[in-house]
Amino acid sequence: MGVTMVRRVAVSGTARSKHKVRAISFWVASTLPPLVITLAGGAHAAEWKITPTVNLTETYTDNVNLVPDAQKQSSFITQVSPGIDFTATGAQAKIKVNYQMQNLYYTGDSNGLKTNHLLNALGSTELVKDLFFLDGTAAITQQNQSPFAAQATDNLNLSNNRVEVRTYSASPALRHTFNQFASAELKYTRDSVATTNSNNAVGNAINSTGDTVAVTVNSGTAFQQLKWGLQYNNQKTAFDNSANSLESTTTGGNLSYYLTPRFSLTGTGGYEKNNYIALDGKSPSGAYWSAGFDWEPTERTSLALNAGRRFYGSSYSLRATERTRSTAWSIAYSEDITTTRQQFLVPGSINTSAYLNSLFLTSIPDPIARQQTVDSFIRSYGLPASLAVPINTFSNQVFLQKGLQASVAITGVSNTVLLSFFNTRRNAQSAALGGNSTDPSLADNSHQVGGSVLWNLVFSPRTSANFNIGYNHSTSPLLIDTNKTFRTALSHDLQPKLKATLEYRHTQQDSNFNLGNYKENALSVFLLLGF
Repeated sequence: MGVTMVRRVAVSGTARSKHKVRAISFWVASTLPPLVITLAGGAHAAEWKITPTVNLTETYTDNVNLVPDAQKQSSFITQVSPGIDFTATGAQAKIKVNYQMQNLYYTGDSNGLKTNHLLNALGSTELVKDLFFLDGTAAITQQNQSPFAAQATDNLNLSNNRVEVRTYSASPALRHTFNQFASAELKYTRDSVATTNSNNAVGNAINSTGDTVAVTVNSGTAFQQLKWGLQYNNQKTAFDNSANSLESTTTGGNLSYYLTPRFSLTGTGGYEKNNYIALDGKSPSGAYWSAGFDWEPTERTSLALNAGRRFYGSSYSLRATERTRSTAWSIAYSEDITTTRQQFLVPGSINTSAYLNSLFLTSIPDPIARQQTVDSFIRSYGLPASLAVPINTFSNQVFLQKGLQASVAITGVSNTVLLSFFNTRRNAQSAALGGNSTDPSLADNSHQVGGSVLWNLVFSPRTSANFNIGYNHSTSPLLIDTNKTFRTALSHDLQPKLKATLEYRHTQQDSNFNLGNYKENALSVFLLLGF
C-alpha cells in the first residue's frame, strides 16, 4: 500500500486586499495497489484495472466565502475523499471511469457538512461487429459560472460563483461500409446538462436535455482524387421549467479535390435552419457555403483554412499544427452559433495530457509507454488538467462565439515550457429562453483574453523548479475584471521516497466594481512521503 503525506503552509499578504485568505493544510493521500483482472474469451477478452484512493485534508482559511473584509468568516475545513479509478480495455470495448466523493466539514459560522461528487467517465463498445456501436460519457465538475466574480481555484471555498455541472450523453450508432464506394453512419444522441450552486439550489439557466439525429455518408477508397460527403443533423433541446425549446437542422455536403496527395481544395455547402427568435429580427436560417484548402506537407505539419458565409454574415476557420523533435505548436480559430450547454458537452479546453502526448510522440513512439511518461510528468510537476481557457459564462441565450486558441510546448534536456493563449468573444443572438440566467448585461456581450506560461526547470535528477504565470482579462457592457496569478515552486527529492516542495503563489483581481478587488499571497511547503 502506497501512502503519500503532504504538509502545506500558506500565508497571504494584506496590501489593499478585499478578499484575503490564509490557509494551513495537512493532506494525506492513500493509494491502494491496483487490482488487475484479465478476462479470457477470445474476441471478448478484456483487462480490468481498479485503483481505489483516499484523500484526507485539513485546511484553515480566514475568508471561506471570498467576500470583502467586513463580511469574511474564518473556518477549519476537514476533507475526506474516497475515490476509485477504473479502466477496462478489450478488443470491442474501452471504458475509463474516475470518481471521487469529496466530503468537506466546516467549523465556525459556516459549520456544516458539504459533499461534492467528481466524475469523469467515457466508454465505447462494438455491440455487433462492424455494424452496431455505442458511445457514452458522463461528468460531474465544479466550476465558476462567471468571470465577473470571485474566482475560486478549488472546491474548499464557499463561493456563490461556484456551481456544480453534471452532463451525460449516450450515442448508439449504426455503421456500414459499402465495399469501396462509401461508408455510412446513422447516430442518435441523448444528452443532458444540469447545474446546482454551492447552496444546493437548482438553477435552471442551462438545465436541459437534448436529442440529436445525425446521418453521414462519406466516399470510400474508390475515390482518391475527388472525395465527397453528405450530412444531415437535427438537434432538439428542451429547457427545464420553460416552454421554450431550441431546434436546429442542417443539411449539406462537402467536397475535397486533391491536387497532390497532400494538398486539397475543400468546399462545403448546404442549408441550416434555427427556430429561435433573433434579436435583430432577421431569420436565423439560410444557405451556407465555404471554400478553402487542406495542406499536410509532412506527418508533422498541417494547415487548413476556410472562408465562407452563413446567415449571420462572413465566416472563417483556421487550424494549424506543427511538431518537431522538441516542440509542438497549434493554433485554431472558429466561429459558431452555440449555447452554454453545448460548450459543456463539447469543451473547448486544451487537454494537457493530449498536448504532452503529441510533444513526446517523436521521442517515445510506443503509445502505452508515452502515456505513462505523460501521466508521470503531470503528477510530478503538478500540472493542471487543461491549459488556460475562458470561463464558460452561464447563460440560456443563443450566442455567436468567435474564438482563437494557440499553444506551444517546448522540451529540452532540462527545460519544459508550455504556453497557451485564448481570445474569445460572445455576442447574444436571442433573448433569454426562460428560467434564471446570468445577468443579461454580463451575458449579452462579453470578451475574454488570457493565457498562461508554465516553465519547468530540472537542475538535477533530484531537484526541479516550476514557474507559472496566468492572466485573464474579461469585459462586458458594465464590468471589466482582470485576474493575474503567479506561482513558483522548488522541489527536491530528499530520499528516494521523500520529496519536499516549497511554493509561493500570488493572486490578484482588479475590477472597475470596487467589491471585486482582492489579492492573495501564499507560501506553501509540501512533504511527499511514499512507502
